[in-house]
Amino acid sequence: MEQQDGAGPTVNRWELSAYENRVFREYVSAMVFHGQVTADAAGLNATDLYALNLLDLIGEVTAGELARRTGLTTGAVTKLVDRLASAGLVSRRPDPQDRRRVRIGIVDTEADERLGSSGELFAPIASRLDRLISAYPEPERTILMRFFERATEELSSATREIQSTSRPPRPRH
Repeated sequence: MEQQDGAGPTVNRWELSAYENRVFREYVSAMVFHGQVTADAAGLNATDLYALNLLDLIGEVTAGELARRTGLTTGAVTKLVDRLASAGLVSRRPDPQDRRRVRIGIVDTEADERLGSSGELFAPIASRLDRLISAYPEPERTILMRFFERATEELSSATREIQSTSRPPRPRH
């Protein structure tokens, strides 16, 4: 991130070059914007689509586990699950290990109707990124995957840090 130091030229506060910083920020912005547009196309909000993607990746979970994985409060997860259940996208069922808990899972047929069979809504980005990553030789793909794994860990850690120190959100105008 660049800043003016008040006495002259722009100063880069980070180790990345200004070019690397700009390229990475543009990538992150494109990913966030793509997620929002995809959610809009599915008639969902971005958090709901994110939760569905998470459920698709990890399978059926308890509401508490979904709260932990998303960083949402249990109250927010209850509302999220209510919305997705009302839309027929997820189901609740008693946890066979502890009947006081509820497990949440995707209702595949409804999700397929809403998002398209086999994730048709995600096909444009999935096919483009598949071609892009597959074009790299195996050693470079290993580096890319290592980067994505570590970047995911760092993003998750930074998110938890912000959540633990943040104030209540300001009302939107």
